Amino acid sequence: MPIASELSGSLNALSLSNAPVPMSDDDEELLLIGSKLLSLTNDLLGAANLPPPSTATTTTSLAADMEQRRSILELTPPPSPVAVVGKKKLVTLPMELICLALDFVNPRDQKTFAAASKVCRQWYFAATSHLYCYPKITSQNYLKFVSTISPTSTAVKTTPLSSLIRRLDLSRIVHEGKPSFTARLLRRTHTSLEEFVAPQASFGYICLVALSHCKKLRLLDLSLVSQSVSLDSLFINIQDLPHLLTLKFPRSSIFDRGKVEFRWPARIEKFSLAGGISNSFLINATIPPTLKELQISHCPFAKNASIHNLLNKLSQQLTSLSVGYNIPCLPYNALDKILIMCPNLTKLLVAVDYISCHMFDEDNTPVGHPLRRLDLDSSGNLGIEHKVSPDEVFIAVAEERLSELRIVRVSKKLGWSVRAQSNMEDLVDLLEAKSEERGENGAGVGVWEFDNAGEERETFRGFLG
Repeated sequence: MPIASELSGSLNALSLSNAPVPMSDDDEELLLIGSKLLSLTNDLLGAANLPPPSTATTTTSLAADMEQRRSILELTPPPSPVAVVGKKKLVTLPMELICLALDFVNPRDQKTFAAASKVCRQWYFAATSHLYCYPKITSQNYLKFVSTISPTSTAVKTTPLSSLIRRLDLSRIVHEGKPSFTARLLRRTHTSLEEFVAPQASFGYICLVALSHCKKLRLLDLSLVSQSVSLDSLFINIQDLPHLLTLKFPRSSIFDRGKVEFRWPARIEKFSLAGGISNSFLINATIPPTLKELQISHCPFAKNASIHNLLNKLSQQLTSLSVGYNIPCLPYNALDKILIMCPNLTKLLVAVDYISCHMFDEDNTPVGHPLRRLDLDSSGNLGIEHKVSPDEVFIAVAEERLSELRIVRVSKKLGWSVRAQSNMEDLVDLLEAKSEERGENGAGVGVWEFDNAGEERETFRGFLG
């Protein structure tokens, strides 16, 4: 096409020349052939939506114009084409209807979007934004993903695909990545990134600096990070994230030098506390009033008094609390009074290692507590399965102290379905009856068991069966 454009420009210049040129019969025949070539060239350029060349057109400008048009064509969804099969014209679906159909697919269903992108060029453009919104990154495709989103280590060449990514989950990456790769991905996706799950071994200080530019970030999960992370550096780089709602500390190590005055993100609502947090942080830290959900687990240095101090400070604002296993400084009954300490809880997950059957006594369970979901986890240590039985929960619900309770999930390690099956059935019947009395539809009411992998199965069916 550039050769044809140059030829057409030369012919135009020749035909528009005002200088008198004496012509022989051969010249007239040559000019006639040139005019036909000019007409044919203009027709070709018009079919390609290019303007006819003028006398000022050069090869360089035409090449630049063609490059710009190709880039626009690659990034713009095409119009609905008309396919001809035999003598019939088949009109495909409009782009709007294809996009609407894909909106009904689960945003995390990568297989469906990948298959849709292979149908045709039109479906490719419609599925690409969904496909890159929640990319599934594994060790097999990680390096290809990095080279696609970040072709170079500098910002010289960018790709429009980076602006489509909303969740970046690197939890499956262990030894394949580098901190520089993670930082590059964060820099390329900072304009649209909303959720980030950090990898285990390829996360460092440069990644924290890159996180400070992700102004739309809503979830920051560092629970898998194995490197030592400075608490001071972490808060300095996340304190100005205006939309951050969920923050999860690394469970392996968080290095705390005794500083307790940190500037928290303005809208933090969910906070997962883990790692080598000192007691000074738990006692003196000023938690923002926006916090509603708290998780505590894998804190080897946290003592009973410091955890109670933290819970007392947050008692009126917490609606969800999770206290998991591996807090060795907590005694066997440390959380028996947790329902009195947090009177507004609607969801509680607690390891049975830190409670006893007296948690459900009258002195520890106030009448009319709003708790609706109770999860009982277990470390599996010897004797833990005998600490709490379904009978204690049944009595607390029957006496209206836990009248709002509807869902009970227990670890398989407690052995309720083996040792107390009939008692569990009685508890399910009571939960159903309470739901009927309140005129609720009963959806989800029942008792479930879950295993270590987080999978759960419905041991006894709830109200709707």
